Amino acid sequence: MNKPGMRIAKFENLAKAYVSSYRHGTPAFVRMLPTDRCNLQCSYCWQRDNTSTDMSLAFFQAHLEKAKELRVGLMTFLGGEPMLWNPLPEAVALCTEQHVLTDLTTNGTLLTAERIEQLGAAGLDYLNISVDGASASPVSFKTSIFESGLIEALKAARAKHGMHARINSVIYKNNFDEIRTLIEFSHRRDIQLSLGFIVPPLNLAQRSADDIFFSRDDEPLLHDIVDHILEKKRAGYPIIDPDAYFENIFKFIHREKFWECNYPTRYGWINVTPTGQLRSCTKKMDALDVRFLDLDLATLRDVRAILKKNVESCNIDCYSNCAYDSYFYTHNKGEFLKKILHRIRLHH
Repeated sequence: MNKPGMRIAKFENLAKAYVSSYRHGTPAFVRMLPTDRCNLQCSYCWQRDNTSTDMSLAFFQAHLEKAKELRVGLMTFLGGEPMLWNPLPEAVALCTEQHVLTDLTTNGTLLTAERIEQLGAAGLDYLNISVDGASASPVSFKTSIFESGLIEALKAARAKHGMHARINSVIYKNNFDEIRTLIEFSHRRDIQLSLGFIVPPLNLAQRSADDIFFSRDDEPLLHDIVDHILEKKRAGYPIIDPDAYFENIFKFIHREKFWECNYPTRYGWINVTPTGQLRSCTKKMDALDVRFLDLDLATLRDVRAILKKNVESCNIDCYSNCAYDSYFYTHNKGEFLKKILHRIRLHH
């Protein structure tokens, strides 16, 4: 389904979404959370609710129609674990039919060669697989990329369907030996790698594993980690986060105010819960009293104001790499342009 002409149409639609977001304040991207359920219980993660009800395919389709009305260019599927949501391939195919780029982030436990082929055939453009090492630990069970045949299935889906994959990894206090292995694996297998420092939960009552969070006492360890990552980046390893993200971890642990999360407030991301309400951030299990299906230009302005206020209270406690990277590329247009051109070359 994701033929070259279709991919071109998707990127044209994304370009129009960017222009509309600047001119009219419409969201260029939507993060769809069709389920809050997850089949793992990683110690550092609080983004799950196994009692929640999933979104129906018909309900999703109504949201896709609204997204097209709002000129959205990219639909990201998150959770919970989105691969627990049975209609996922059908939802991706509906987005493809509407020329909307799609992106999926999964813990990888449900990935098989058959399911990778199914997602590729539906037109999935980007598959992000969360992996924290080659072996499971009491903190994280995310090791799927090392399963026999998985890399080969991903490469086959890229060649046949143009579906690109990358690895997302969380660095916490006692897993850097595993991350070193993963860095070498990504280089050897030529698969992009995004590395993010662990984000402490904003609710202190949820910090049940304090020993895995970095503090000022860990500066020597962090210097070793940052030096190793930057050395590998300079050697051409496919680590995609900017140098500044790693270099500035020391400012974060000293609680300096040196960056501003712009995910909720810039042209860009809107997060939608399984019930169709807006979520202020995917790092929070909240729901605003606003439905995505009710959004218009006036409502969007009100939502931006609410989200901006929320960021003022949580920014100093969060160092999410996806949020920081967005901030960085918004303020470094040349680096952002190089990133976009690289992505376009990947598709050709």
